Amino acid sequence: MRAERARKNRAYATGTGVVIVSLLALTLTVWALRPARLDAETLCPIDRPLAGHTLVILDRTDRWNAAMGDTLDQLIETAQRETPQGGKFSIVSLDANQSTHPLFSVCNPGEPNVWSDIYRGRRYTARDFDERFRGAAESVIAQIRDPAEANSSPIVEYAHRWLGSDDFNEDVANRRMILVSDMRQNSPAYSIYRGDSAALANVVQAQFGPAAQGVAFDVYFVTHGRDHNVTEAQVREAWDQAFRGVGATYRWRQIG
Repeated sequence: MRAERARKNRAYATGTGVVIVSLLALTLTVWALRPARLDAETLCPIDRPLAGHTLVILDRTDRWNAAMGDTLDQLIETAQRETPQGGKFSIVSLDANQSTHPLFSVCNPGEPNVWSDIYRGRRYTARDFDERFRGAAESVIAQIRDPAEANSSPIVEYAHRWLGSDDFNEDVANRRMILVSDMRQNSPAYSIYRGDSAALANVVQAQFGPAAQGVAFDVYFVTHGRDHNVTEAQVREAWDQAFRGVGATYRWRQIG
């Protein structure tokens, strides 16, 4: 009788232990899979680091073809789709104003899922993703897709401003800079129209420096028919040397 009672007690203790361990494992799983707490304005995580930052620089210092608007829509849509959840997606414009205020800078809050439904509610998650992240970027592009022009093209100096910003510095993982431009640098620091293509590397080294380390550069070279006798081959050769000089990873594609 005593042995039977002891056996039942052991079985009860074992069962209780299994239940406790299961509840603990479930609690830890729910905690680990909880969505990030988001900043109300930027939708960026406030309780964990950025998952990355994709920055699109639209060079509007030379007039592009009006048909470029459709290409731009597709380019932005693809880049935004490739931005990971918890990563920031920003659009800035290099134009006559050379503003350092982003046209759009919002983090990807993620599409609705079971965990966001539990913690935040599907209605709010869907609104943030569809309207404030994806839809708002489309609205920005609609405003700036028309051609524009300016007297100078300080591409290097403008990129330098963003490389040193708080949310695009070396402490941020997975940085990607997309340059939609004819890449014909023209400023007091350096002008590609002077013919000394090798000198661009020195300017880029001085401006970018260590801040460019770890950045993935994507160049979308815009053809607009106003090359001022400087061909794409000459432009690319100059930038090849410049990017190699700072040890940058980059891709070069032609659009327009």
